[in-house]
Amino acid sequence: MPEIILHILSIIGILLLVLLGMLVLLLVLLLFWPVTYRVKGEKTSKDLRIAAKADWLLGLFGVRFTYPEPGKPTIKLLWKTLTDAEIKKGKAEEGGEGSSGRKEGSEADSHTVQAAENREEKADREPSENTVDAPAAEEYTGQAGEDAETGSGEESDGPLTPILEKFQKIKYTILKIYDKIKEVWANITYYNDLLHEKNTALLWQHVKLRLGKILKSIRPRHIRANVLFGTGAPDTTGYAFGVYGMLSPVLGRQVCLTPDFNRAILEGNFDVSGHITLWTLAWNVLKLLLDKKLRLFLKKMKAGRKENGR
Repeated sequence: MPEIILHILSIIGILLLVLLGMLVLLLVLLLFWPVTYRVKGEKTSKDLRIAAKADWLLGLFGVRFTYPEPGKPTIKLLWKTLTDAEIKKGKAEEGGEGSSGRKEGSEADSHTVQAAENREEKADREPSENTVDAPAAEEYTGQAGEDAETGSGEESDGPLTPILEKFQKIKYTILKIYDKIKEVWANITYYNDLLHEKNTALLWQHVKLRLGKILKSIRPRHIRANVLFGTGAPDTTGYAFGVYGMLSPVLGRQVCLTPDFNRAILEGNFDVSGHITLWTLAWNVLKLLLDKKLRLFLKKMKAGRKENGR
């Protein structure tokens, strides 16, 4: 009997190890298997054509986009291609199931509204018990008007009262604007001092370092372009070609720009490709989030909002 139990436990342990190994393998694939991308295009005097794609895990997962036709992305999942029309069809079917419920609810609401209207008509037909005779009401309102005119004459301070009221409103408006400016200036002063602190300067250097590494990892590995361009004016075309001359060491020899100093034209073709790894993105973002300087900066920002909110 103990041998059977040990045998069962050993089988369970092997299964657990296999599952753990599969999870680790899946995590490694997610983090370290690169997502490759490629964008190609051609521009002529008549039209523009662009084709873009991104693949992962040897093409088992991918996204395609072409312009001008069909002009919508398609998603490849394993061996099935999902178009935008199929995705919308699925959403429409889900919405159709909910529409029947909304229809039943609208019918119930219409019955409720009809019952409420019937009660209001019945209440309007019944005579009111608290009505007042018209002559008595007129006599009462006339007497109240005389009393109001007499009282207002006694309480008025003279013809300067409207002018004084206007001055009070102007004074209140000026004080309100002053308080608002004072509050905004206090916020500007606080955040300006916060941005010039040593801790913030070190944090900004760390942010630039991490962003630089992320941009370096996702930049295109291969760039090829052959472009004929012209702005229609020789001077601006020359300026643009000068900028290209300064960037040519970075762009490489496969990027060729030919200027046309007589026409306004833009024609050519390009091909850009590269890859992205989720590990590089996740690692740099995690390093930035774990930085104590970032937590201190966010804490001071939150404290400043609370203080200025009072």
